[in-house]
Amino acid sequence: MGLRRLLAAPLTRYLDRRFDRIERKVARTNRAIHSLRESVAGSVDTPATVPPEVALCLRQHDALSRVDVREHNARGEPPTFDRLVSQSADAGQMDKPSFRALAVELEGDSSLLPEHPAVRADSYHRKAWEYTYIAAAIRQSGNLKPGRRAIGFGVGTEPLPAFLASRGLQVVATDQGIEGSTGSDWAATGQLMKGLRGLSRPHLISPEDLARQVTIREVDMNHIPPDIGRCDVTWSSCVIEHLGSPAAGMDFVIESCRLLNPGGVAVHTTELELLPQAETRDYGHCAVYRIADLMELNDRLAEVGCVSEFNYYVGMDRPEDRWVSMLAQPDGDLLPDPEPGVHLKLLLGESVTTSFGIFITKLG
Repeated sequence: MGLRRLLAAPLTRYLDRRFDRIERKVARTNRAIHSLRESVAGSVDTPATVPPEVALCLRQHDALSRVDVREHNARGEPPTFDRLVSQSADAGQMDKPSFRALAVELEGDSSLLPEHPAVRADSYHRKAWEYTYIAAAIRQSGNLKPGRRAIGFGVGTEPLPAFLASRGLQVVATDQGIEGSTGSDWAATGQLMKGLRGLSRPHLISPEDLARQVTIREVDMNHIPPDIGRCDVTWSSCVIEHLGSPAAGMDFVIESCRLLNPGGVAVHTTELELLPQAETRDYGHCAVYRIADLMELNDRLAEVGCVSEFNYYVGMDRPEDRWVSMLAQPDGDLLPDPEPGVHLKLLLGESVTTSFGIFITKLG
């Protein structure tokens, strides 16, 4: 998109007064844009003359302008946190007292995760939504009880094993290459599980009780070992899109359902595409699922005796919902994101994505 066209678009129409910090950044950007108009009037794109902060805002504006959720929103109503189904993340859910209370319980009062400094219990961050959605879905299913068995996949250092163990569940926490992946991208960024130490949440459960309730295991999600056993809960947080192909992620969801006892639940979060795409985008390290992919998954659930209710609606009413994070972009001169605590929409390659939760129940 040409610079002149971008400069002519009013950035501030996507932001409102409640988003004060972003408003200040937009005001500075508008002043820079006014200066640029005078200096490059009548010229074509001149990227070298654009300050990095202005370039970032222009890219965010371009990404937001291409978001098209008409198909998503024709199929449902704004999701609620009070009654969870398979649904997308949005700021409105995260403002609910019930959400905030559970988010704070998971990570402590406004505490920081060392491996993810932007993830706060009181932020508008997709990981905070994912962890809280999964915990709430398990609670809603009636499986948050002593004696139930849960299996988590790709758990990294997330708080869910400790949370479930604190409620008396027996937990199997799995990840890839726990001991042998120090050279991988996941290990380098501190996202692989590091034994019980990485799962410790003393505000939820003592280290001694955690050791009694949680078993750790290395598992390849593309080849679930037959001896892993049955369970009442299985979950993963934004892992299925990293299994090598879009089909592999959907196949894993189906296989995870085969582990469930009657009345059990599988809760997984993943990437939902917000741009029109003829085919599912596969970036090698990450797939981005379309509505069509999730509809196909829903059709397959009957073969494993499971059901789910899907609501594809994507909230765009709040400024936090319209902020497109650039954290996944490789050009480091545009990083860090000016609003690291707002991370519900993400530019990923040729996609704009948001978190989507899949909440599946085993019949019987």
